[in-house]
Amino acid sequence: MRTFIAVDCNNKEKISNLQQNILKSFPNFNSVLRPINIENLHFTLFFFGEIESKQLELITNKMNEIVFERFDINYRKIGAFQSFKYPKVIWIGIDDKSEMELNSLFELVKFKMEQIDLRPDKQFKPHLTIFRVKRPIANLEQYLNKYNNDVSIDFSDIIDKIHIKKSELFSSGPVYSNILTIFAK
Repeated sequence: MRTFIAVDCNNKEKISNLQQNILKSFPNFNSVLRPINIENLHFTLFFFGEIESKQLELITNKMNEIVFERFDINYRKIGAFQSFKYPKVIWIGIDDKSEMELNSLFELVKFKMEQIDLRPDKQFKPHLTIFRVKRPIANLEQYLNKYNNDVSIDFSDIIDKIHIKKSELFSSGPVYSNILTIFAK
């Protein structure tokens, strides 16, 4: 079973509006950018990949030990991974204070997972993927920087739950379902 730990985006309407505004602002990109389904918007804290039910039981037990308080995050910027020259995804980032809060939550999850000999697959970089990129876009950085400068990306969200999610891959895209939800105290 393909699994990961994540916190969901709760302000889906604002993110959906942002996606639509980007597509309207840059109509030439519509065939190149694939918006992430709003039901799939999340910050991945820890990716496991394929695991067996015995591992899932260990992960679930450790996640049930986590206690955290809800906090707010503030979206602030748009970026791309791997790079602006060769992007695979376009993401929205959060301000420094929000990064510190989300990093603290990641560190708590990481600590619990290390207790059962699981390590993160890569360094944690808080971001919310909003588009997948089908092929390279010339001058993408110029477009996104212009967008960042011209339009205020200034809205917030609440982090009040952590999920263990199951990911099923289909030709139409991934479908995520929650296996376990940990609520903030």
